[in-house]
Amino acid sequence: MPGQSAVYVVAKAPRAGVSKTRLCPPLTPAAAAHLAAAFLLDSVHIVRQAGLDARIICRDDGERRDLARLVGNQATVAVQSGRGLGAALESAFRLGFASGCTAVGVLGSDNPTLPPAALIAAYAALAAGSDVSIGPSEDGGYYLLAARALYPDLFRNMVWSTSEVVAVTLQRCAAANLRVHRVAEWYDVDEAADLERLRADLAGADSPPAPATRAALATVLGQ
Repeated sequence: MPGQSAVYVVAKAPRAGVSKTRLCPPLTPAAAAHLAAAFLLDSVHIVRQAGLDARIICRDDGERRDLARLVGNQATVAVQSGRGLGAALESAFRLGFASGCTAVGVLGSDNPTLPPAALIAAYAALAAGSDVSIGPSEDGGYYLLAARALYPDLFRNMVWSTSEVVAVTLQRCAAANLRVHRVAEWYDVDEAADLERLRADLAGADSPPAPATRAALATVLGQ
């Protein structure tokens, strides 16, 4: 559904001392913010490689200005209604469908090596009749949720940042009789061990993904 499908990357403006603090150490706060910016750029790159409309959802107008400067013409940036992650996700779907999209998704910004094929498969499943496509993260959350309609119950009164988010989301989908397609599981880069895994994955790839992340790692780690 190219041209009628959008992916909103859920993002915060990269700021030293605030962004990716669980990567400090081994990174300095400034280096962690630099890497967070690279992760976001690569997330937008992944969406565009998948042939989908890249958009960003953020918390407030100050972040919107900062993020718009960062991504330039690669993605549009919108401000969520309400507070918290659930409100951000619901806002993304409302904005996407209000703009005329027939499928909308939300994507995390901590998966810089995610293959575009995961997004392509998720939206193909929606085109084939699934109501929801979900991409589980290894920690029990999800990096992607896409749908052909807004289902507010998937976002409201959810306890986020736990290992039960995918399980609860799937339970709610089942209760609403929604047809769910699961795409490949992937990992978030949140902690020092994840950073080592990221470096190993990039070093071992025949055609390394994540160009912005690779450049940032070369800057902050000298590799």
